[in-house]
Amino acid sequence: MLYQIVDFKDDIANDTLVQSLSKEGYPISYTRHLRTGVCFDNKCRPLDITLHWNVTGRYLGFELPEKEFLSKYDHEPFTEAEYLRLHAILTDSLSALNNFHYNEIVPTADSTYEKVDAVSGATSANVLEHVVEGAAFTTYKLWHLVYGTAKQQAEALTCQRLTPELIRLILNSTHPSDKIWALNHINGYVQPTPALRQAVLSYIDGKDYNLTERALNSITAADLASDNLQSTLAQKLLEANYSTQKLLLAKLNEAPALDGKARKLLAKNIGSFSGQVISNVLDLFLRHHTTDAETCRDVSDLLLVKNPFISKKAYAFLIQANTKDAGVQKRLIQYKTENNLIEVE
Repeated sequence: MLYQIVDFKDDIANDTLVQSLSKEGYPISYTRHLRTGVCFDNKCRPLDITLHWNVTGRYLGFELPEKEFLSKYDHEPFTEAEYLRLHAILTDSLSALNNFHYNEIVPTADSTYEKVDAVSGATSANVLEHVVEGAAFTTYKLWHLVYGTAKQQAEALTCQRLTPELIRLILNSTHPSDKIWALNHINGYVQPTPALRQAVLSYIDGKDYNLTERALNSITAADLASDNLQSTLAQKLLEANYSTQKLLLAKLNEAPALDGKARKLLAKNIGSFSGQVISNVLDLFLRHHTTDAETCRDVSDLLLVKNPFISKKAYAFLIQANTKDAGVQKRLIQYKTENNLIEVE
C-alpha cells in the first residue's frame, strides 16, 4: 500500500490518495478519505466518507466510519434504499450532474427559506431525478469528487506502472469500461507481447462494436508490418459482419504494404463480400499497388456477376491496373462488348 500526496485542487484538506498494490506490484485500487461540509454555510452536518476506485479509475463504492451516516435535509438519516440510490448515481459516469452548476442544485436562499441545506423544497425539479431526494447537494458534491481530480490521479498512477501483463489482467475484467480503458492504453504505453496481442485480437469479433473499434485502434502501422498480423485480420474480415469489415479494411489501409497472404485471402474470397465491401477491398488493392496478375484474375471473376455496381467496380479496377494477363484481357473485351463499351474507330 502506497500513500500518494496529490494536489486534488479542491476545498478538502486531505491530500492523500492511497494506492493498493498486488504482491506483483500491480495497482489494484485507490482510496481517498473525505471529511468536509455539504452546505453553503458550513453549518450542516459534516460529510465523513471514504471513496474507492479500481485500477482504471472506475468508481467502486463508498464506506462510512462506524456509527457514521449520511443525512438529508434537517439531518434525517438515509434509508437503505437511499444509500443504494446514491451508489447507483455515483456509478453513472455519464450522469447529467456533470452539466449542472451547484447553484442549479440548490438555488439561492430567499425569504421563503430560512436556510439552504443539502436539498430543500427549492431544489430544481429537473435536478431531482438525478439526486437522492432530500440530499441534492450531498449527491452533487460526491459525484463531482468521484469523477474529479482523484479519478484522474488514479489513472495517472496506474499508467506509471503499466506493463503488457497488467493490461492483459485488466482486459480480464467483466466490466466493459475497464476493457475499453485497457485497449486505450496499449498504443503509446506498452509494447505488446504475443500474449497481449492475442488477447487484443480476441475482441475483434463484432460482438461489441466499441471493443472491436478500440482493439483495432490499439494496433499501429508499425505493428502491421507483421505478415502474420495482417493475415489474421484478413481472415477475421472473411467472417465478420459489415461494420467490422469496414473497420478491418480501414486498419489494413494503414499498413506500410499489403502482405501476400492477406492479399490472397481477400482476392480469393472477394466475391463473397457485399458490394460496398468489394469496392473497399478494390480501393485497398489500389492503395497498396496490388495489381499483380493473380489478383487481377480473381477480380475479373466479378465481371461476370449480375450486379452492375460490382461489375463496374471490377472493370474500373482492372482498367486502372492495366494488366497484360491474357485471360483478364479476354474477359475485359467480353465485358466491353456486352455493355457496349467497345470504342468505334
